[in-house]
Order: sequence, then structure tokens, then C-alpha cells
Amino acid sequence: MEVTCPTCSAKFKVPDTVSIATCPYCGTTFHVHTGEESQVDHFFFPPMREDPAGKLLKFLSRQYGAPADIVDAKVTKKELHWIPVYFFYLHGRSKSKETVEEVEFFGIPAGSPFVTLLTEYPFPIRGKRFFDESIVKKGKYYEPDLDREKAEMIARSRLESALKREASEESAYAGGLEFNVKFQGLVHYPLWEIHYEYGGERFVNFVDGTDGRVIRAEYPLMSEARKKATILGVGMIGTGLILGVAASVAVGGLWGLVGGFAGGFAGALGIFTKGSVKKRTVSEVIKARRGNVYFQPV
Repeated sequence: MEVTCPTCSAKFKVPDTVSIATCPYCGTTFHVHTGEESQVDHFFFPPMREDPAGKLLKFLSRQYGAPADIVDAKVTKKELHWIPVYFFYLHGRSKSKETVEEVEFFGIPAGSPFVTLLTEYPFPIRGKRFFDESIVKKGKYYEPDLDREKAEMIARSRLESALKREASEESAYAGGLEFNVKFQGLVHYPLWEIHYEYGGERFVNFVDGTDGRVIRAEYPLMSEARKKATILGVGMIGTGLILGVAASVAVGGLWGLVGGFAGGFAGALGIFTKGSVKKRTVSEVIKARRGNVYFQPV
């Protein structure tokens, strides 16, 4: 039969024997015959069946400058962590500007040593199940350290900032704002912590337990790759100086030289920080400069 989600109005089909369904689009759990939301507010995501260490090493083998035999690295630790995450459905809009509107599904890590790692993480909204006590024995389980009310305040502040930012980008006055911050439940999310050794060094990595996406990984950069990056970076600085000298001669001042050097150095800095290091940090999910301190350039 076809049902309609009471939160996002999406229509989807469920078996006739189902009495409680979870919307695959926004994650709302509700009674299919009445449309009332279920009081169940504790869920978990089942971990994948594939070996997370294998998926990690295959991902690393495709990275720039990674050793060709890194897939054979010795895995020294593989531990599953159950991270508590508060899920919210956020919907806000401006009362005076129709184009200023935000809709987001937002997960806030509520405990464990990995809160900072998972800040700004794009948690999925599909696939959660009613909480099963048996998972507590299948890994390291963490209770929430953050109150639900505090998490809701964080979500509301995020929504308000997004609306004001959107209004500013459109050079529009946001005016009065309407907020809908809806709690979607506490979800225990699987996270794999994987350590491996290569060349006498240890590397610490984290993999999404639901689908094997690499959240944060480290690998050794081969010396040949570092040399190429260093040469390229020095070449960019040299090119900037040459162009700067030409510009200074043309305009009769030193500003051309300063500008050329600054441009060349800025381009080289990115190359040096990524390609001239012994150990690189990469991710399939989180990009640099997104507010997560684990992925800020040093």
C-alpha cells in the first residue's frame, strides 16, 4: 500500500502487513494507518557485512603517491564503535522573502571520543532500525554526553545562521523567520577504527560502519612522489618571481615583484602541504575547510 509521510509529505509504498514505517526520505517513523508519529525514538544503523579494513586499504591504494603494496599492509587493530547521534529535521524560511528557505537533515554527535571527528559529517537518513540491545555487545558502546535540549539549540542556531547567510547572498532582508526543528531520534551509528602498520610506522584510520566510506585515513607518501611535488612547488615559486620581475620592469616599481612572488608562493604552499609530506590525510567524505579541525590545513 502507499503511505504519506506526515513530516515531508513524501509518498512511498510499504507491505500491507506493516503498521509502523520509517520514511526513506526524511527518517520520520510513524503509524501508517493514523499518520501519528511513533514514540520510538532510539534507533541504530546496522553495520555492513564487508571487511572495513579491506575497503580502507583498497581506497588508499588509489591515492596519489601511495605504495603499490599498501593493500598488503598489516592490520593491527579493528574495533567497532557505536556513536550516539541526535538526528533532526530542519526546515526554515523567511516570512518576507519566498526564495530564502532551508531544508536539512542534521546529525549531531552526542558522545564518545569521536565527536570532533564526526562534526559536519553527512550522516545518511535511510536505513535506520529500531534499537536492538544486542549491539551493545558487538562493539564499544557510548551513551550520550550531550543533552537533547542542548542539541536542539545547536540545530536551531545552525538553521538560523543558514537562513541569514542565504538572505545575505541574495542581498535580501530576511525579515521574520519561521523555524521547524524536529527531533528524529537518537541513533547509535557504527564507526570502525582501524590501525595498520607499513614500513615500521603505524597509521590510524576511521571508516563509516554502514557502507565503508573512508572518513579519515592516513598513508605514507612515497619519496618519489614527494620529490616531484617539491620540484613542482619550487618551479611555481620561480615562475612567480620571473613574472614578478617582468611586471616590475613594466610598471617601474616593486609591487609587481611582490605580487608575483606572493602568487607563486600561494600556489606552491598547497603543493607542499599535500605532496611534500611523509604522511597524508585523506577522506572520501569530509572536505578541507569545512569546519572540522581534523581536515584543516596546518
